Parts: sequence; C-alpha cells; structure tokens
Amino acid sequence: MRKITKAASVVATFVIFTAGFSTIASAVEPTVKVVCNETSAVAHREKKVSIPKVSKSSKNKIITLNTNCGKIVIEANSKNAPITTSMLIGLINSGFYDMSICHRMISSDTASLLQCGDPTASGFGGPPFTFKDENLPSPIEKNYPVGAVAMANPGTKNQNGSQFFIMANDTTLGPNYSIWGKVISGLEIVKAIVSNGTEENTPVGKPRVKIAIEKATVR
Repeated sequence: MRKITKAASVVATFVIFTAGFSTIASAVEPTVKVVCNETSAVAHREKKVSIPKVSKSSKNKIITLNTNCGKIVIEANSKNAPITTSMLIGLINSGFYDMSICHRMISSDTASLLQCGDPTASGFGGPPFTFKDENLPSPIEKNYPVGAVAMANPGTKNQNGSQFFIMANDTTLGPNYSIWGKVISGLEIVKAIVSNGTEENTPVGKPRVKIAIEKATVR
C-alpha cells in the first residue's frame, strides 16, 4: 500500500457533492467550497531523522496538517496506538513532513482515500526505520470509516514508516493498516481532493488537484 513560498493567487477552486462522486456515500451532505493555493512543495529527499522514543500518554495529541488547501486536524489515538503516534510525533517535530506532497489517492466503490507522508512523492520514501502494526481493524466491510487515519505499508507486517492515508469515505481494505487517528476538522478538504479524481483518470493514481503538507504541527 506504500506504493500504495506560497503564492497569493488561487489556482484551484472547486465544490464537492459527497453523494455524487462515490456510491459509498450514504447521505447527501452540504455543499462545501475548498480553495487550494499554489504551493512550492516538490518531491525531495527525506530528511535524516533518528528513531523517536515511544512514550505513553493518557491524553490524545492533536496533529495539524497545514496544507495549501487548508488545515486538516487529526486527533491521534495515543491509548490504542502508542507506538505509531510516538513515531509520527517524532517525525513531525523533526520537520520530516514539511513541504511534502500527498502523492496518491484511491476513489472506487470500496475505497476512498488520500495518501500522504512521502517526501519523495514516489511511494517508496520513508524514514530509516520501521515499526510494528497496532490497532488493526476487523476483516469486515467498511472497516476503515470515513475520517479514519491509518498507516500505509508495502504489504508486509510490521513495516510502517511515515506514509499514511486519510479515509474520504467509509472504506473497505484488508485489515493490515494500523489505525492511529481520526480527522476532527478539515475532512471536506480530503473529500474534495478525492472527488476531483486522478491525473491518470483511473481509480488509483496521483491527485489531479495538487495538495501538499506545508507544515505539520502537534500539540
């Protein structure tokens, strides 16, 4: 699944109708306008980072992805995914995700998601370490609900790195991807990007509308 200076001018403005782009949607939602500005983010080599220490916390951390299309705010599940959240917080604090492009998306009848976290934008990038799976869902339909955030991996166990995906709608996947958080604000951004499809006009590919994490923060 792994291969699975901001300009003031607006380069993409689009309106989403969540019930119109996927048969997964169960109800009509209000029309939401999402504006994406130009971004200078480009594919680049990963920043060298050390493996973060695992820390347990009774309080969930709040991660903010400041993108050229607006803020996506994620509540990290520190209790059920302490290893994953510790690794991601370490990467965020090191600036690993800054100015990185969300390089991949899926929009089909069973899967609807946006994938980010690879500075190289190749699908093969990541930190010089991996960590184990945790908080895996059951092998049932729609086991990755809308707004869930999970780790991407190359299809083998315990090989998580930095890449993750955000569910734009209720999604069915193999139970192989650690769920570590949920979007609490900005989900309309993810839905808008996914609803606009891929550059290749295929269900899986590069988002047609460029979205980049310009700065990631945690509190």
